[in-house]
Amino acid sequence: MDAHDRQMLAGLAKVNSEIGTVTLQLLTLQPDDANYAAGLRTLGRDLVRIGAQLAARAGELDGRVLDPVELMADPQPEAS
Repeated sequence: MDAHDRQMLAGLAKVNSEIGTVTLQLLTLQPDDANYAAGLRTLGRDLVRIGAQLAARAGELDGRVLDPVELMADPQPEAS
């Protein structure tokens, strides 16, 4: 694991630690559609970004490269 991997995983840890807080905030914003939509979009963007980074790094390691759209539709489970 190199410095780039550590930085990427630290980003994942940050997003992961904030999901609960953001979810609670979204629950309180539901009556306000514009703020609710913005919150959902922000959370979705953060999750997609970190997911794309993780998938790209996996592709660097094993040569199986998927773009984010392919990643969402990929039915193949990863071996543990």
